Amino acid sequence: MDDETAIRLAVKSGKTVLGTRRTLHVLRTGAPRVVVLAVNAPHETASAVATLAETHEIPIFKYRSNSWDLGQLCGRPHMVAAMAVLDPGDADLAALTGAKAK
Repeated sequence: MDDETAIRLAVKSGKTVLGTRRTLHVLRTGAPRVVVLAVNAPHETASAVATLAETHEIPIFKYRSNSWDLGQLCGRPHMVAAMAVLDPGDADLAALTGAKAK
């Protein structure tokens, strides 16, 4: 499963949080399984996400395209710089985290 398919499935069948503010909020609780950042996410956003994710040992996936494309992939008509996957649903998180599938 490629990364775009995994993100699309996580949004459709799992539980995700979209947006920088909401992503940072759930990161403070340590709830996400993985965080996705667009390649053009603002430096302040990327830095804050990286700090919180490292604290809770949550993997960060750098989406290879910009925030407009990430928003479109999530079915939104606006930019999405950061998102958190709380429950992957039918998605294979190994595609995002780089872990080997069992």
